[in-house]
Amino acid sequence: MDDVARRLDTIEAGLATLHADRYPNGPLYFGDHTALVSTRWGVKMLVDTRDAAIAPWIVLDGLWETHVTDWLQETLRPGQMFVDVGANVGYFTLLGAKLVGPQGRVVAVEAHPGLAELLRRNVIMNGFYGYVTTWHRAAWSTATSLELHQRLNFSGASSVGAIGPEALDRLGDTEEMVEVQAVAVDDLLDGLPPVDVLKMDIEGAELRAFTGLSRTLEASRDISVMFEWAPALMEAVGDKAEGLVDLLEGHGLRFRLLEDGLSPIERAKLLDLPYGNVVAAR
Repeated sequence: MDDVARRLDTIEAGLATLHADRYPNGPLYFGDHTALVSTRWGVKMLVDTRDAAIAPWIVLDGLWETHVTDWLQETLRPGQMFVDVGANVGYFTLLGAKLVGPQGRVVAVEAHPGLAELLRRNVIMNGFYGYVTTWHRAAWSTATSLELHQRLNFSGASSVGAIGPEALDRLGDTEEMVEVQAVAVDDLLDGLPPVDVLKMDIEGAELRAFTGLSRTLEASRDISVMFEWAPALMEAVGDKAEGLVDLLEGHGLRFRLLEDGLSPIERAKLLDLPYGNVVAAR
């Protein structure tokens, strides 16, 4: 593995001497619905070309969710511990790895089998395997088996909750049910340093996942958490948004809305919000 790392360093050093007149360099189609792309912040990634949500943006722009990208770049520091729950193919996992560097640690968790495999390959391809750990698991409150609605064209929206045939038809999407192993993320983080930054995007299962992160939230007193807020998706999983707010407030976390310039957002206003990205910290 050390030899592979040295070879990667040599390749990167050579590429740094080259000059390109345009962006991106690529993409390159590898077959089997897989393309190689480059991001604007300096990594190479494999994406699923069938994906209609994330892949088009990364392929053509080299960026995804610029407001979340900016927040992570402003928040993460070298040597820190970053956890990416719902990592997809690894866009934010790889960005986190670039930001924390080899002195830091990254743990990435992804439930979708195909995305988890691309995530693993992307970590290896960029030479981050020494300090980035990937897990093909669903984040949940406890260890169990779950039935996942695995989507084809919106694979990142795969969920334990169902959206129904009408919504699938509107999106031109299909799904199949697959069994996945679920775990309390606390168990994956045992023996690791306190978490500095945690990002979660798991299509409505946030209450279950944060329940399985209780030990980590208590041990990581300076943690900054960013999570997708979508009450309708939580209801599809069988949970209420109020339960998530209660749990996080019980850990002493207070909320800010990323789309509102990180302005504080009170409980009542948050519960009325249909969608957003929320940052929580003490």
